[in-house]
Amino acid sequence: MGRVQAMEMLFSTNATIDDSDNDDESDIDLDVNIIEEGEEEFEDGEDLDLDLDLDFSCSSRFLDSRSKKSRCTKSNPSAGSATQSAESCWTTETGNVRDWMIEFEEEVGGIHGLPDSSTPLDYFKLFIDDDIIDMIVEQTNLYAEQQQRNKGPDKYWKPVDQDDIVRFVYINMYFGIVKLPNTRMYWLGNKMWRIEGVAAVMGRCRFEKIRQYIHLMDKEKMPPRGSIEYDPIYKVRNFYNKIKEKCKALYKPGKKLSVDEAMIGFRGRLFFPEYIKNKPTACGIKVWCLAEAETGYILEYNVYTGKDKAPMRDGLGHKVVMQLAEPYLDKGHEIFCDNFFSSIKLGEDLLDRKTYICSTIRPNRKGWPYEKVKKAPKGQCLMKQKGMLVATQWTDKRQVNLLSSNADPVMATVQRRTKDGLQDIIIPSPVLAYNSGMFGVDLADQYRSYYPIGRNGKKWWRYLMWFCFQVATINSYILMKRSTNSNNFTLLNHLNFRMQLLEEMMSQKRNKRALTESPSVAGKCKPSSSDHQSRRMPGRQRRCFQCAEEGKKTGGGRSSETCFGCHMCDIHLHKGYCFAKFHESIKN
Repeated sequence: MGRVQAMEMLFSTNATIDDSDNDDESDIDLDVNIIEEGEEEFEDGEDLDLDLDLDFSCSSRFLDSRSKKSRCTKSNPSAGSATQSAESCWTTETGNVRDWMIEFEEEVGGIHGLPDSSTPLDYFKLFIDDDIIDMIVEQTNLYAEQQQRNKGPDKYWKPVDQDDIVRFVYINMYFGIVKLPNTRMYWLGNKMWRIEGVAAVMGRCRFEKIRQYIHLMDKEKMPPRGSIEYDPIYKVRNFYNKIKEKCKALYKPGKKLSVDEAMIGFRGRLFFPEYIKNKPTACGIKVWCLAEAETGYILEYNVYTGKDKAPMRDGLGHKVVMQLAEPYLDKGHEIFCDNFFSSIKLGEDLLDRKTYICSTIRPNRKGWPYEKVKKAPKGQCLMKQKGMLVATQWTDKRQVNLLSSNADPVMATVQRRTKDGLQDIIIPSPVLAYNSGMFGVDLADQYRSYYPIGRNGKKWWRYLMWFCFQVATINSYILMKRSTNSNNFTLLNHLNFRMQLLEEMMSQKRNKRALTESPSVAGKCKPSSSDHQSRRMPGRQRRCFQCAEEGKKTGGGRSSETCFGCHMCDIHLHKGYCFAKFHESIKN
């Protein structure tokens, strides 16, 4: 019997070879045993899709034999890699890959139990619930108390409650939709610039005090830098973890998942900043993200805080992908990533966990069968296969190297828009697959860029806090779109979702009045009622609302203030003209 027939017998009987004995006698014994047992022989002239130069010492990992698609045939090799030289197992004899992928049978969609009639606020509260708001209230009041104990009392501060924090978050989300150069412009007395959607909700002084003292963790319990317990993101750790757990628990993703880095822009003082050239946000805090490719729903994220002290045998990219994808392995998902993360070892390890890869790869990665060629003819495509792993080198405008286990090594026809119109071009199937699933994290970044939350500041951890609020907002929007019926799926866009969310946040009945220095609360009874009287107002003197409306200033250019006002309208007004003019303006 020839060597090729012996190889076919090996695959057809699911025989295994003991790699511990490398003597040539093992091949001879195998041939003898097959002949003596009278195994089925192939007919003369039958085509064999095998590499005649394949070395028996190069063993392969086989798929689970209990699976229907685990039996190796002559045209479809099993998944795996060589235990010796990686490059020696690549072959130009290629076969179908998708036929050997396990079926993706996971349920896809939201897990929350909300009816179709639910509003944007209902979905937002799945992520930012009362427990999270209570945590912010507790830690903010605690930090304010600690600061006043160390630096002296702050006469302008009073403890916050849930209503204060909700309004504070509302205003910071409002900043992303209606953008002005600085925050104080939202409270200007000039009607041309004053934004009632902000000024009518909370006074400027109150907003600035909450912004000064807002906190998420007890600063006095923070472990010192250099200690074993030290956590670089301690100041946001609890809030960060709560949002992350909710993201995973509330949604089951589809088959395609993408892994990439997201950047949080920050140029202040930080001991783990990152700079990535050619990124829209080049400098700031880097966050590893796992997102659903189709929608951009963020499933998992981890902040990169610098080089890990623990050794990484397979590199940082391998570690990041395996950690982020851990809850979704062994289910038939496809992982898309760029050349920073990918390697031959990553593709093999994902195959061992019944998960498939599609990624660009750097030509200097260990085991990659192609070298980088400076000048290659446009349209040139080279393909090699090792088990279910396919190595593709394609030259278009530039040379592209791809590693995949979810696409057959064939060519596909697509249309490309050119100056002469649409033209048909032929591209490798792995390239087509990569373009269909790589941009999930980029889609989430695009959502974040449209309507940023918060304003610039000096404290880095607040940027990470607002990032978590952004993730919660974007995920709640995607969750609502995926959970409602098909008609509503396309009617609700991102901006309308945020606008409805903000309207609902302020329309809810709360215990506190909206604002003590706004005309929106004036006119609680008829203007002609005798209850409207000019009296001394409690607390310090404040600006006269009517003077602010008319743009009147003192000689030094400051707002005109007074300690008098109307108790019924709960607003400061000068006696005489300002008092009468204001109540005249609110008559029906």
